[in-house]
Amino acid sequence: MFRPGHVEISRLPSADFPGYHLILDYHVEGPEQTPEWACFHLHGVVDQTPIDDRFRMHRDVAFNFLQRIRQCLRKRGVHLHTDVLFGFHVDYDPLFEDLRHQLHGMPGEPVDLDRFLLGY
Repeated sequence: MFRPGHVEISRLPSADFPGYHLILDYHVEGPEQTPEWACFHLHGVVDQTPIDDRFRMHRDVAFNFLQRIRQCLRKRGVHLHTDVLFGFHVDYDPLFEDLRHQLHGMPGEPVDLDRFLLGY
């Protein structure tokens, strides 16, 4: 389920993947016309493991947030492929579009490679 600033996903457990219910809340910080940061709050449960993590990413690398989610989950011992979490476009396409709109992102904007590789 998506609404601006919020996405919620749930999957029942299967033989291949644990069940989960995760919520990702997000907002941007900085001047209205040039926000610099995307701030995320990931919380919920994966295979009965509670998840509650906050992180922020600079605007040029914020669209790589799925990698940070994977890092958050691994930090808690959950090894779940990120593409499983947001495996269907209906889950993440509106989120990307909303984030792009909030950050005033434009196609072709340069990305700081060091920031990208570090995931910040």
